[in-house]
Amino acid sequence: MTLPDILSTLATNTVTFIPNLVAAIVLLVIGLIVGKVVGKVVYEALERFKVDYYVTEMQKPPIKLSDVFSVIARWWVYLAFISAALSREVLGISSLALWVAEINAFIPRIIGAAVVVIVGYVIAEYIKMHLKKTKSLYGLFVGKTLFFFIVYVAIAMALPLLGLQATLVNNILLVIIASVGLGVAIAMGLGLKDAVADFSKRYFKQLKV
Repeated sequence: MTLPDILSTLATNTVTFIPNLVAAIVLLVIGLIVGKVVGKVVYEALERFKVDYYVTEMQKPPIKLSDVFSVIARWWVYLAFISAALSREVLGISSLALWVAEINAFIPRIIGAAVVVIVGYVIAEYIKMHLKKTKSLYGLFVGKTLFFFIVYVAIAMALPLLGLQATLVNNILLVIIASVGLGVAIAMGLGLKDAVADFSKRYFKQLKV
C-alpha cells in the first residue's frame, strides 16, 4: 500500500470516527446532567421521608444514607450513558460496553438488598425501643433478642438478591445461639449456686430437727 493510500484510508477513518466521537461526547454530557438530576431527586426524597433519622439515632452520623443512595443513583445513570457511548453503534468498543453494562445491571440488586436490610433494621429498632420503654423485667432482653433476630432475617433475605447463599449467615447464627445459650447457662449456674447452697443447708437442718 502506497503512502497516498495510507493517508487516504486514515482520512476516511478519521472523518467516519468524528461523528461517533461527537455522539459519544453528547451522550456523556447528557448522562452527566441526568445523573446529577436523578441523584438530587433521590437525595431530596430520602431527606423528606427522614430516612437518616429513622435509621440512626445519631444527630450527625458519619455517613448519611441519603448521600449514599444519591451517589448510587447518580452513578447508575452515569454508567448507563457510558455503556451507550462505548457501544458498537457509537465508539465501537463492544467488550468494554458489555462489561460496564454488567456492572450497571448489578446496582439495582445492591439497592434492593440495602433496602431490605434497612427496612429490617428500622423495624427491629422500633420494636426494641418500644419494649425498652415498657421497663419490664425482661423487656430489654427480649427487645435485643428480637432486634438481632429481625436483622438476621433481613440479611438472610438480602443475600439472595446479591446472588449469594445465606448458608454462612445461618452457620454464624447457630454459633452465636450456642454461645449465648452456654453463657446464659453458666451465668444461671453461677448465680443460683449460692441460693441452692442456702436452700440445701436449711433443708438438711430441718431434717436434723
